[in-house]
Amino acid sequence: MRSRILGLIIVAASTASMIGAGCDSSSSPGGTGGGGGGSTGTGGATATGGTTGTGGTTATGGTTGTGGTTATGGTTGTGGTTATGGATGTGGATATGGAGGATGGSGGSGPPYPWLDVTIPTAITVPTGNVRKFRAHAVGVQTYTCTATVAAADGGVDAGATTYAWSAGVPTADLSDENGTKIGMHYVGPTWMSTDGSDVVGMKVASDPGPDTTAIPWLLLKAVSHMGAGVMADITYVQRVNTKKGVAPAASACDAAHVNTATPVDYTADYYFYKSSDADAGVTADWPITSITIPSALALTGPTLKLQLHAIGSQIYTCTGTTTAGADGGAGTTTYAWVLKQPDAKLYDTTNTQVATHGLGPNWTSIKDGSVVNGTKIAAVDSPLSDAIQWLLLKASSHTGTGVFSDVTYVQRVNTTKGKAPATGCDAAHANTDTSSAYTADYYFYTGDVPATDGGTD
Repeated sequence: MRSRILGLIIVAASTASMIGAGCDSSSSPGGTGGGGGGSTGTGGATATGGTTGTGGTTATGGTTGTGGTTATGGTTGTGGTTATGGATGTGGATATGGAGGATGGSGGSGPPYPWLDVTIPTAITVPTGNVRKFRAHAVGVQTYTCTATVAAADGGVDAGATTYAWSAGVPTADLSDENGTKIGMHYVGPTWMSTDGSDVVGMKVASDPGPDTTAIPWLLLKAVSHMGAGVMADITYVQRVNTKKGVAPAASACDAAHVNTATPVDYTADYYFYKSSDADAGVTADWPITSITIPSALALTGPTLKLQLHAIGSQIYTCTGTTTAGADGGAGTTTYAWVLKQPDAKLYDTTNTQVATHGLGPNWTSIKDGSVVNGTKIAAVDSPLSDAIQWLLLKASSHTGTGVFSDVTYVQRVNTTKGKAPATGCDAAHANTDTSSAYTADYYFYTGDVPATDGGTD
């Protein structure tokens, strides 16, 4: 259980660090109508603009702050952008005539944040079955830390070259509504916490570079946990759009002299918060199990479908060099390519509850009963989406435990999005390094065998 104390500590630290940062959605100048100045609207007793302060008999500038003929003092105390109050209060030559009347009244909370209408990129579109609940504007920083990685050499016996890179950005930001009122905080997790104490933690599903090449990308995140019973309790997805700035410092700024140095970078963004559109089911089924036709190459006759789970995670690839022998037996050429190392994903059931993990093997492990099934690929077809990994048919090769996966015989991977290896970036300088590609997929688990043919031979 995550403690609210952590959130409160972060809120306090963030508030201190962001003083003076500025925000185009904050309240307008003169939040209490201070443009008028003087709380009592003097300009009477010593008003020097005539023998007896003739800006009126006593030039009190009092009840209405007239201070003489014009010194209006803000008739309605509009918080006045300029709240003139009579610049010189001409109740005589210089009679100040009550700088601004009694107190000038409340100036209101200023103009609302000017939300920008955007077209949501296809890559970060929220799945069908979700509707936008509210949005918030974030002003804060993305903090990057310079890290060092030592590559293994000689099969891991000796230390290789050390490379330096900025870590992923960690957000610390204030969240405001359309009126510029603070409604929460955004911090490590990534977590969004409301001022009512509820929060939601998200996991990145997809990204889009967005129209501003100098800003951090736009994101789609899926809610993976909640705390409290407030406004964040039923959030299913979060989009980050309209980003400004926030990009990591130049790579050259991270070197041996700056290892473990943290650098905050200012940023702003809009966050859209979604909930399930199923009014009766609350947060259930916020990802659609789409009805599909299984390709004939992956189809099964005989086994029974036991359960369907939805995976959100990454496909991890290793940059691998392959050396071919030369024609004369000498050294050949080495080529480099990204090779799949393993999947790393969380699996959710139709009530949006995590029930399993998917990892090296490939295997699927129940987090409820510990049962495991390992699979071996026996068929594959390309996804209908050109940028998505293949659909697969796998046959169970081994089991552990006696739980939900103990009798699974076949697994299908379908409805894939993203997850392909990068097109570039694998070369001699990056040999043996890993990279990850976010993906989602549906996994269908079957029990029972395919009827034998050929007298049981096949």
